[in-house]
Amino acid sequence: MNKYFYSYLKLARLDKPVGILLLLWPTIWALILSTEGQIRFQDLLIFCIGVILTRSAGCVINDIFDHDIDSKVKRTSNRPLAQKELTLKNASIFFLFLSLGALSLLFFLHSYAIKIICVSAFLLMVYPLSKRFFPIPQLFLGLAFSSTVLVVFAHVQQSLPLECWILFFLNFSWVMAYDTVYAKADFTDDINLSIHSSPKLFKKYTNHAIVVFYLSFLTLCAILIKEDPYFIVYFLILSFMIWKMVHELIFGITQDGDYINLFKKNNYLGIIVTFIFLLSHSWLF
Repeated sequence: MNKYFYSYLKLARLDKPVGILLLLWPTIWALILSTEGQIRFQDLLIFCIGVILTRSAGCVINDIFDHDIDSKVKRTSNRPLAQKELTLKNASIFFLFLSLGALSLLFFLHSYAIKIICVSAFLLMVYPLSKRFFPIPQLFLGLAFSSTVLVVFAHVQQSLPLECWILFFLNFSWVMAYDTVYAKADFTDDINLSIHSSPKLFKKYTNHAIVVFYLSFLTLCAILIKEDPYFIVYFLILSFMIWKMVHELIFGITQDGDYINLFKKNNYLGIIVTFIFLLSHSWLF
């Protein structure tokens, strides 16, 4: 593969698709719930493409804003802008290209959804800068990533019912949990560079906060599937997965890289929740 082309893939994190999947799962959950499992292929395609483009654009603008500090952080020191594989001009043009691609999808969405997207876009732009002035930048990411739920419901139903808001806060809790785990890998560098993060705020209570976020996620999942005849089975499966992740968080971390591995395992949790929602909404049967 052309090295120059690969640098663009790395800049958009397309070589590490976990982040895209973590945004894709709640989008699919919202499609399942808002359509009672009767998802239109066109909507699925539009939102999948939208997730890829917006998440990629978010990564690019993040690296543009952080180009002065990424080279000083061990985990991010090999990024294209930090390594000067690409220039800020290259990155800016690429960001514009991705943004225009995402904007073109607005022609297929309801006007109500477009209004919410405007707020979501603002949050995505602010998030990379928030770590410089806001104690919990993960809050902005949680709101931005969860806004996809609102966009889907606004497009499909032209309303934001209670079920939508439960799913919104479910995903918000999940993002706060896994991104706080992710931030723990950079804890030392964040202190040295005076960068804000949830672990810096929670300090010795960081693991407690992560557990609370996961329990909130589990509780809200239970509320959404409580009417299903197989509720107990689904709940036990989710509880076991949450327990495994919390157990690893408390007893299985020996180095910073372990936090990244634990973060990636959230993708499996997303897959399981997707199947549970599909089954509970009779999509397969």
